[in-house]
Amino acid sequence: MNLIRVDDRLIHGQVSVGWGTRINPEYMIIANDEIASDPGTSELYLLGVPDGVKGAVIPVSEVKNYLGKAEKASYILVLSSIQDALRLLDSGFGFTGLNIGGIHDSEGRKEIIHYVFLFEEDIKAIEELMKRGVKVTVQDLPANRKYDAEYILNKWKF
Repeated sequence: MNLIRVDDRLIHGQVSVGWGTRINPEYMIIANDEIASDPGTSELYLLGVPDGVKGAVIPVSEVKNYLGKAEKASYILVLSSIQDALRLLDSGFGFTGLNIGGIHDSEGRKEIIHYVFLFEEDIKAIEELMKRGVKVTVQDLPANRKYDAEYILNKWKF
């Protein structure tokens, strides 16, 4: 089992412990162009990776190549935005499921669930991902309720 997750906090307790104990990944990967370009910042983000799990920070465009070398490996891949998930798909890395685990409030965002706040561009990206066959869900932890994309889109309208 693998997890591709959007979480603006990237690797933290919910990812390392909550999802990590469920998935037992060989890899925890942050796909983020900005962080990947700064070795010092990359190192800080990787402090949340549990012992025995390989951690990496790579640009979004390099995920396919990186994971292609470890085809059968289990992993948790974390992105900081829904737009990066769309870029990941555009880069040729195919996936069929996307978990939105946490996007915090900021100016112009609308609350969907108490831990997910979205811009209109996020909704457009979700709709595009859905058109391309990606099942988008919102769920912070494995034991908690999972919301489907229809729930997200309906909440957006009201």
